[in-house]
Amino acid sequence: MGIFAPDGKLAIALNRIGSLIVLNLLTILCSLPLFTIGAAMTALYSMTMRIARREEGAILKGYFRAFRENFRQATILWLIFGSLMAFMAFDIYLLKSLTGNFGLLYRILLFLIIAGFAMECIHIFALQARFDNTARNTAKNALLLCVGRFPQAVLMLAVTVSPLLLLSVSTRFVSVIFLIGLSGPAYLAGIYFAAVLRRYEGENK
Repeated sequence: MGIFAPDGKLAIALNRIGSLIVLNLLTILCSLPLFTIGAAMTALYSMTMRIARREEGAILKGYFRAFRENFRQATILWLIFGSLMAFMAFDIYLLKSLTGNFGLLYRILLFLIIAGFAMECIHIFALQARFDNTARNTAKNALLLCVGRFPQAVLMLAVTVSPLLLLSVSTRFVSVIFLIGLSGPAYLAGIYFAAVLRRYEGENK
C-alpha cells in the first residue's frame, strides 16, 4: 500500500486534519453565545475521543448530536465553574494596583485557583462527553481524576492553553488558532482521555 493510497497514512492524516479544522470552526461558532461554551467543548471532546479511537463517523452529525444531548448539564456545569473563574479573574484585575508581598501572593493564589478550576473543567468536559451521570457526580469524578492523576492534569491544562501562549508571543498565530486552536489541543487531550476513561466504561454500562 503506497503512501498516496486512499487508505494510506497520508490520506488518513489529511482526513484527520480536515476533521479537526471542521470541529474547530464548529466549536468557535457554537461558543459565541459564551454560555454555550460548556456544551460546545463537551461536543468537541466527544468527537476528538472518537477520532482517537477511530470511531468518529460523520463529523457534523456527531458533533451536533453530542452538543444537543449534553447541552443542559454541560451548560449548568460551565456556568458554575466559568462564573467562578470569571469572578476570580476580575478580582485579580481589581487588585493589580495593590502593591507589596500581600498583593502579589493573593494574586498568585487566585491564579492557582483559576488554574485548578480550569483543570476541573477540562476533565468535566471529557467525562460529560463519555458518561451519563448527574452534574454533581460528574464534577466530583472530574476532581478525583484531577487529583489522582495530577501531573497529567497539569499537562492537559498546559496543552489546552498553549494556543493562548502562542497568541501572546505573536498575533501571526491567529490563523493557526482559528483553524486548530481548540480542536488540536482537544485531540491530544482526547487521546489521553480515550485511554484513561476506557477502564471505567464497563462500570457505567
